[in-house]
Amino acid sequence: MSIENKIKKEIESFTCQMNKRIATIGTTARTSQSFAVLPRRQALGFQAINFLIEDPESAKTCMKYLDGKVRYLLIDIELKKNIDLMTLAKTHIHQSKIHTYKPNDTTLEAADMFLRNYFEDQLKDKKILIYGAGNLGTKLALRLAERGSKVYLDSRNQSKTIEIVRVLNYLLPRQSKNFIKSVQDPHELSSKMDVFIAFTSASNVIPASSLHFMKKNGLAIDGGIDNFTPEFIQKAADYNLQCYRLDVRTAFPHTVLYLNEHTKNFYQHIQGEIFVDHIRIVAGGIIGFEGDIVVDNISQPKQLVGVANGTGGLKLLDEYTSSDHTNVRYVQEKIIIE
Repeated sequence: MSIENKIKKEIESFTCQMNKRIATIGTTARTSQSFAVLPRRQALGFQAINFLIEDPESAKTCMKYLDGKVRYLLIDIELKKNIDLMTLAKTHIHQSKIHTYKPNDTTLEAADMFLRNYFEDQLKDKKILIYGAGNLGTKLALRLAERGSKVYLDSRNQSKTIEIVRVLNYLLPRQSKNFIKSVQDPHELSSKMDVFIAFTSASNVIPASSLHFMKKNGLAIDGGIDNFTPEFIQKAADYNLQCYRLDVRTAFPHTVLYLNEHTKNFYQHIQGEIFVDHIRIVAGGIIGFEGDIVVDNISQPKQLVGVANGTGGLKLLDEYTSSDHTNVRYVQEKIIIE
């Protein structure tokens, strides 16, 4: 089946209105077929069809056929291949709206969400071994350590892993109880891990011998797709291990937040500044000048937050000038919507 026919089939799957239709085009660090259709996703009223490409010609064909048939085209901005998808999109997309997206961020959120759900948000002191010290493995290691997990990071390059772990531990809060550790003596981890997570771009690299790290009734997650060898999966039953391939669809809302009306509404109607009788009123994180009145919502203010001190904070009540008191009363009486 041609690329055009594959895309046509995906377009026909839409059941939403045009303004909620999304197509994503991405690449992967691993070697793959020149064009692949990924599982469809939906959240927050949006529906997405998803494509993975390997070369510029496939990207051009995909983009030209999709243009005007979806409202939004989300372009993978992470350079995993020597293909500049954004430049290609700006050249070949004329009707659909182009936006960037980062699949790795979606994958990170999916992994975090999965673990929180699996352990009922009780990740403190869980012993978690992550194999893969690349983009995803390191980000997830930091995230889980911040949640209080006991994280061990391993990879094929031990010296690189040791350096990454050193840097990650600098980023953890000073009062953290559990710092990330690199795996230097695998025997020390024998039968101690609650979770094993693989995040590597290579296939069939986690052997059955890695099961010796695991406690009985533990959890194994293939985050990089086909990281586990068949022997690992087959023998996992001997350890009563639950094996999962990470499904990133749970984090699709994270992908579409930029397009969501809630996000648009914040920047268009909540954040901003106005002048009322020479009184400057700000909202939505704008750092006010000294004496500015800070409110919760610039379009329909319902709460007076305070008076700006001019250095990024709010004045204490005993620091108000007579002008501040006058302005506060005016805003409360004339501007605040009860």
